[in-house]
Amino acid sequence: MNIKHRTYEIMERAEKGDRASRAFDTFIVALIGLNVVMVIIETVDSIAASYGPFLQLFEAFSVIVFSFEYVLRLWSCTSDPEFRSAIRGRIRFALSGFALIDFLAIAPFYLQLFLHLDPSLVGAVRLLRLFRLFKMGRYIQSIRVLGSVVREKRKEMYLVATVLLIVLIMISSLMYYVEHEAQPEAFSSIPAAMWWGMVTLTTIGYGDVFPVTTLGKFFGILIAMLGIGMFALPAGILSSGFIESIARESESTVVSSEETVLKFVEAINQHDVEAIVNLLGEGHRALGPDAAEQAGVANARDRWKRTFSVYPDYTILVRSITSKEDRVLLAGSLKGSDSAVASVPAAWEARIENRLITEWRTFSNTHTG
Repeated sequence: MNIKHRTYEIMERAEKGDRASRAFDTFIVALIGLNVVMVIIETVDSIAASYGPFLQLFEAFSVIVFSFEYVLRLWSCTSDPEFRSAIRGRIRFALSGFALIDFLAIAPFYLQLFLHLDPSLVGAVRLLRLFRLFKMGRYIQSIRVLGSVVREKRKEMYLVATVLLIVLIMISSLMYYVEHEAQPEAFSSIPAAMWWGMVTLTTIGYGDVFPVTTLGKFFGILIAMLGIGMFALPAGILSSGFIESIARESESTVVSSEETVLKFVEAINQHDVEAIVNLLGEGHRALGPDAAEQAGVANARDRWKRTFSVYPDYTILVRSITSKEDRVLLAGSLKGSDSAVASVPAAWEARIENRLITEWRTFSNTHTG
C-alpha cells in the first residue's frame, strides 16, 4: 500500500477496527489531555517554581509531536481527492478548520522561541496553548456530533439570535426611559441598560443593577419571565438536533449491519470461501443446527470448505431481515443437499462488531455441516 495513503488513513479517515489508527488517536488524545492539565497547573506558583524545568521539557516534547503530526497531515492530505493538488490542495487543507486548530496549537511555542515578545504579551500567547483542547474534536465522536448538530441547526440558531437581539434592544430602550431619571448612573444610556437587559434575560440577575421605580419593577418581572422562555429556545433546538443525530446514527448502524450480513449471504451462495472469511471478526463463533460450536477464523474456513464440498447446492434464500442493536435476524429457506431435496425453512442470527460477523447461528430442520 502507498505509504502516503496509509498515513492519511491512520491520521484522518481510517476504517473501524484499524488498530494503528486507534492507537494513534489514543496517544494524541492522551497527550492533548496532559497538555491541558499542564497549562492549568503551571498557573499555581508553587508548582511552577518546583517543576518548571519538567513543565518546559514536556511542552517541548508536546510541540515536537504536534508539529510532526501537522507536517504529516499536510504531506498526506493529497491522498484525499478534495485536496489532490500538490500545492493548492495543501493550501486548502491548511486553511481548513481542524488544520488551523492544529497550527494554532503549536504557534505559541514558536512565537516565544523566535520573537522577542513584550512580557505583557507572553501570558496571552501561552494561553493560546489551550487551543490544543479543540484538537479533541478530531478524535472524540461526541464533540464531532456537537459540531454537526450546531452546523445543521445554524439557520434556526441565527433566527433565535436575531430575535434575542431585537428583544434585548427593545427592553434596554424601555428600561432606559423608565429608570434613567431615578438612576442616571446605572441606566446612563441604552448601551449601559443592555447590561441589565442581558443578565435579566439570561435569568442570572447579578443584582448590581436593578429597577427601583414601580413601573420599572413591573417591567422587570415581565422581562425576567420572558427571558426564561427566550433562552429555552436554543436549548430546545439543540436537543432536537441531538435526538435526530442519534436516530440517524442508530439507523446507519442498522443499515451497515444488514449490508454486512447480506454480503456474507452472497459470498455463501457463491461458495466464495475467502470472501466469507474476510467478513469474519476475530474470535468468530459458528453454531449449526446440531448445536456444535466451531470457533476461530481458521475453523470457519475449514467448515465452509467442507460444507461446500459435501453440499454443492448449498444456498441461502433470504425472505425477511430484522435488525436489533448489534444482531441481525434472517428468515428464509436453506438448500443444503443435492437438487433432489427441496429447500427447508431456516433462520439465521448474526452478531456484528465493526462491520464484521463475530457470531453466525443457523436454525433449520436439516443438518448441513
